[in-house]
Amino acid sequence: MMAGETKEILEMRRNFYAFLYRMYLEEPPKELADDLVKGKISFPDLIPLDEELSEGFRGLKEFMEKDKDKAADELYENLVDEFTLLFIGPHRLPVQPYESWWMDGKLMGESLLKVKRACRKAGIVKSGDYAEPEDHIAFELKFMHYLCEEELSSDNEERIEECLNLQKEFLNDHLLRWVPDFCDALYECELSNFYKGIAKLTKGFLLLEDAVIDELLEMETVQK
Repeated sequence: MMAGETKEILEMRRNFYAFLYRMYLEEPPKELADDLVKGKISFPDLIPLDEELSEGFRGLKEFMEKDKDKAADELYENLVDEFTLLFIGPHRLPVQPYESWWMDGKLMGESLLKVKRACRKAGIVKSGDYAEPEDHIAFELKFMHYLCEEELSSDNEERIEECLNLQKEFLNDHLLRWVPDFCDALYECELSNFYKGIAKLTKGFLLLEDAVIDELLEMETVQK
């Protein structure tokens, strides 16, 4: 049986990964624009915990307050336009969201093959509906989300520990090697507005993850 504290941490991580990967996978949903306009989104004060996360939440709060007088439809169109310019085109992307570009200096490089090997090891298969390669930031965040789901659905302590070790390995071999630099570039990009906050949240969350996973592994050891 999973301890309550462990389950709570896993659920928080799963939900945060779900939010982040969707922000990079497709344009922000209309519901998000509605919530921003209506002030339904709360922003926790995480300054004592992590400055990057706090800056991210502050950035989204400032974005919400600046645009609160806009109609939800107008704000939604702005979010779609920003996502399109940053991650779709039609021109060259201002900040490349691929590990290979950051690690190998080109798209479809050796890093993509390494991510594919990590996916095979974890038993993860990319859906045919997903056009981007596996080293796209959305897919790499989805990798972590999938393993969080596996942990929460398993009553097998060995499987939970296996998933945590796979996450720790993927975090250190892939995400932490390039995503912080990607997030810094995204934050500085002149086309970024809403995504300045998302960039800070992504970087801050991932920088905390190594310690959080270590803590979860220690909990698993104590429970054995």
